[in-house]
Amino acid sequence: MARALSPRRAAEVRAALQMAVAATAALYLATLLRLPHPYWSVISAIVVVQASVGGGVVAIARDRAIGTVTGALAGAAFAFVRPPGMESLALSIAVSTAVLAFLGTGRPWLKIAPVTATIVIAGGAGSEGPASLALDRVMEILVGSGVGVVAILALFPRHARQAFKLQAREAAGEAAVLLALVAKGDARDAAEITRRHADLKRRLDALGQTAKNVVDFPGAQRETADRAALARAFWRVRSDIVILGRGFHDEGADGRLTPWSQDAARAVERLEALSRGKAADPMGPIDQSLALSIAVEGDDMALGAAAIGAAHMHRDLDDLAARFRDLRLV
Repeated sequence: MARALSPRRAAEVRAALQMAVAATAALYLATLLRLPHPYWSVISAIVVVQASVGGGVVAIARDRAIGTVTGALAGAAFAFVRPPGMESLALSIAVSTAVLAFLGTGRPWLKIAPVTATIVIAGGAGSEGPASLALDRVMEILVGSGVGVVAILALFPRHARQAFKLQAREAAGEAAVLLALVAKGDARDAAEITRRHADLKRRLDALGQTAKNVVDFPGAQRETADRAALARAFWRVRSDIVILGRGFHDEGADGRLTPWSQDAARAVERLEALSRGKAADPMGPIDQSLALSIAVEGDDMALGAAAIGAAHMHRDLDDLAARFRDLRLV
């Protein structure tokens, strides 16, 4: 069914199915294990599936598990030592949440720790006792987190990789259009170039987020590193386009940048090839006639920016093409 929908609607259908399956499976599994509060497993499964939209699902589940265990241990400790009474309860909650929030600053794996600690401290006065409550909470959240991971892996496991491939090719196409506009050196294209720069930035941000959603199994660390390297190479190519734009659109550029414009056209062709899933011929070392040390004399802003941008583009575009090949995107 998802194949017959638009990419956006297909993604929505996938997310809905993953969420529904994870929540239902977590409820049944927690009930089967006779956990006292199965809804905590359901909530954890939903949180893992939902949070995986902005980051790796395994990392999200790991962080939630670590935070739960830490919060449960801290909450049980406070619940055991505090004397009875509302004042000690309030003080224990205030101190434990403050300490855990302080320790959790910049540490995503501790985000949920204050919540778990509060639940254990507040509920520890009941018949269950703090130790039993802490253990139950840890088990419930671990079950839900595990179910969330399995739901992501079992339902549409290849979708994130396919989305990454599609977005990488689209980003290459957008970079090609932007570089072609910049190389024209026409001041009338300034507004369109600004819009294209913003669009390319959005695409690269989305590409980085999609890369985090690709779940790698043990032994796939190289591929994970290559995806991160590809995203960095794209950002460098975008920076090279910015530098070239300063040269081509400098007031003193006139028609003196034709050799660099022709060199930029070669880069456009290679970006277009990557956008079609075709292997691009390497740019290779820059021609010495275009190099900064030979082509530029004195304080020539236009030629200097063009020479620097072209030299960097040769290096960075070849690196980008190598990353495409390593990830089998071409």
